[in-house]
Amino acid sequence: MINEHHSKLLEARGFDIEVLENLGVDSSTKLGPNTIAIPIIDAGIRINTKYRTIAGEKRFLQEPNAKPVFWNIDRITDETLRDLPLIITEGEFDAIAAIQAGFGRVVSVPNGAPQREDEDSGARYKFLENAPKALHQCNEIILATDADRPGLVLMNDLALRLGRVRCRWVKYPAGCKDLADVLVKLGQRGVVETINRAQWFEIDGLYRMAELPPLPELTPLDSGFPGLRDHWKLRAGDLSVVSGVPSSGKTTVVNNIACLMAIRHSWHTVFASFEQVPQRDHRRFLRTWYNGKLVVHQTSEEIDYADAWINRHFLFVSPGDDDEPTLEWVLDRLSTAVVRHGVKLCIIDPWNELSHERPGTMSMTDYIGFALRVLKRFARKHLVHVIVVAHPMKMRRLENGRFPTPCLYDIADSAHWKNRCDVGVIVHRETDEITLVRVEKVRYHDEVGRPGDVCVRYDWKRAAFDAAEQPNPQKRKGTAVFTSGSSWRVIAIVFT
Repeated sequence: MINEHHSKLLEARGFDIEVLENLGVDSSTKLGPNTIAIPIIDAGIRINTKYRTIAGEKRFLQEPNAKPVFWNIDRITDETLRDLPLIITEGEFDAIAAIQAGFGRVVSVPNGAPQREDEDSGARYKFLENAPKALHQCNEIILATDADRPGLVLMNDLALRLGRVRCRWVKYPAGCKDLADVLVKLGQRGVVETINRAQWFEIDGLYRMAELPPLPELTPLDSGFPGLRDHWKLRAGDLSVVSGVPSSGKTTVVNNIACLMAIRHSWHTVFASFEQVPQRDHRRFLRTWYNGKLVVHQTSEEIDYADAWINRHFLFVSPGDDDEPTLEWVLDRLSTAVVRHGVKLCIIDPWNELSHERPGTMSMTDYIGFALRVLKRFARKHLVHVIVVAHPMKMRRLENGRFPTPCLYDIADSAHWKNRCDVGVIVHRETDEITLVRVEKVRYHDEVGRPGDVCVRYDWKRAAFDAAEQPNPQKRKGTAVFTSGSSWRVIAIVFT
């Protein structure tokens, strides 16, 4: 029963008290005097209660250890509603606004929208795994999430997991950010019109600007690798290519960046690594990097802490004896890692170890261009950063026995490596101690960084890099030289 005080507060927001009580909403004092209780029902059984304030500071509380499910989940399996579109909202009040306006098949996500980039999306979207099979049989799904950054992230995450082809998105009237706002400002008719105007995510690939669904803001993040802050920030949706002659340290640089992204930004990484064995090579490197010393000098407690960190932040794609790791095979596993485990960084290392199946009429140059387009679409669709490590063509040594510094156009098989990537990096061993990290190409100078050189020194006892002075202090033609005193550690690995 909703008491008189709560009834006045809710009616002022446009809600019908009879509708609320039919849905089981009740008054409560769990979070103070202005609290209501919203029951969570699954298959007719109350499995949880959500408490929220309706005046003053907005606060929420649920029963501990409750199974995460959609609020109003039984409407998904209601046979009388199966031909209606399913409306998914960000909160229960938005769902109730839609129900009050006459829409019968409405549910709400249980925990609102993600508030931080480092949230464990696997845990956040566990409610989708607990949803009935009927969810995947819906032909039309309307996503009515809030018109703010967290709401846009939630909308795109749901569209990715449910299939964009069957999803529509809601555009709110001016001055409204959700259906509850529409109800209080424009009434039930406004809610009906807003939902009925929902637009499809995809319209044959051709859109007017007003028809395009809004995208979440993608912030370039500094990995903390010595000196790279001004040259290469990692941003979801971008494709980076890293190259260098054999034994130049390109894999070690990439692994360090992955580790740093885990420490600084809680990014999860998946490694498709064909030249490293996860249980031996990656584990040894990650343990060393995390504890800052060789494994042989680590205590059992330090090893346990490192292993727990590795299990939290890294996944490995490792083909079985009978698997043929084609690009399609790898992307299928990377996609699973993104959806199920919230991976933000995907590393393919090295490219030449993939099995490159191509039609007999397609040249290798054309195939590389096609594959890089596929990888860029993958990065943008899943909002992840993809790093591909690719070897250059065979190079002749100089008179001093060292290899010349390659460029992106030297990568084997195609000039597309430079033309298609968003960021292109060359890693080169200048001396026995000094490694050059050259950011040769950056597509978005004002956001991600500008081309330039960084010199670092690798400490194999810590598996980490420190800033170093360039052996020749003169600037290279057309390239600025930068160094930095910071030394953060980073790990991220993907195997295929």
